[in-house]
Amino acid sequence: MTSKPGLRPVDPQLREVIGGAVDQRGVAAKVAAQAASRGVTDVFFLGCGGSWASSVPAHASLSASATGLVSHNINAAEFLASPSPRLSERSLVVASSHSGATPETVAAARLAKEAGAYVVAVATDDDNPLAELGDAAFTYHSEKTITAAKHVLLGQLVHELLRAEGADLDFETLERGYAALPEALAAATEAHEELSATIARETADADLTFVVGGGNAYGVAFLLSVCYLMEMQWKKSVCVASGDFFHGAFEMVVGDAPLILLRSEDSTQAMADRVAAFAPKVTSRVYTLDSAALELPGVPAAARPELSAPVLANVATRLADHYESVTGHSLDERRYMHKMAY
Repeated sequence: MTSKPGLRPVDPQLREVIGGAVDQRGVAAKVAAQAASRGVTDVFFLGCGGSWASSVPAHASLSASATGLVSHNINAAEFLASPSPRLSERSLVVASSHSGATPETVAAARLAKEAGAYVVAVATDDDNPLAELGDAAFTYHSEKTITAAKHVLLGQLVHELLRAEGADLDFETLERGYAALPEALAAATEAHEELSATIARETADADLTFVVGGGNAYGVAFLLSVCYLMEMQWKKSVCVASGDFFHGAFEMVVGDAPLILLRSEDSTQAMADRVAAFAPKVTSRVYTLDSAALELPGVPAAARPELSAPVLANVATRLADHYESVTGHSLDERRYMHKMAY
């Protein structure tokens, strides 16, 4: 008889990994300088699955503040199938893959390179096909703290692009916020432990779990639903954008169907609040992962809207640990992935 795995510890290297990501701001500044000198007009974020989702906050931030740059966040396979006519030597392509070997992402980066684009690789290390293709690379050297690290790396890149463009943002305050993130994320994750345990315990038996998020939290909602619940726990789940919740999905929230709402501190809060107000009327199991409810020591209040995504990402990653502990199903077990030809 196989015993259930115990609760994994919080990543003991969390502070080190996030600190290492923050320390790569200089690389971000160099990429931004290259983009400016090349007259870049378009930024393409490419990836598949969780790597695509990890680019959502960066895309949202750049889209909200840039006036001279057009941002795109595209699944790498779709990018290959239908290359953008805007792809050129005036493009900055940021391709993300944890292993650096995702076939679609490597092929997309190669296509971009052939089109003359400046290519930036994002992976756990720089010893992989994607990094070899890149003109520059960001790395985070972790098998656990992945999405939050990518959020930091891509967030700093976006803010350096905006700085180079002359955007009206308080970059000094943002820098202080990033510098505080290693300790702030550790504190937030610890503060959320009780709620994470409760969510896993009370929803592990669900037939279907709804995960809802919008704005820079949508990527984390995708991560929790598609990567953690479906891929890693083999649990039925659906990810719904908060702005779309009332356009179909809410008709299926009945009885005690769990709904997990991701609420960030960006301009989409009102959409999350609308879902939060409605959901308890139709289900008894509503849970909110709300970055605003968590103290982030050292992070200036003015920086929180831009930095709430990595907070939610790390909380969601830890929630997956709690699911594993309750269900006894290892987060590392797969049916098909890397086991069959597909």
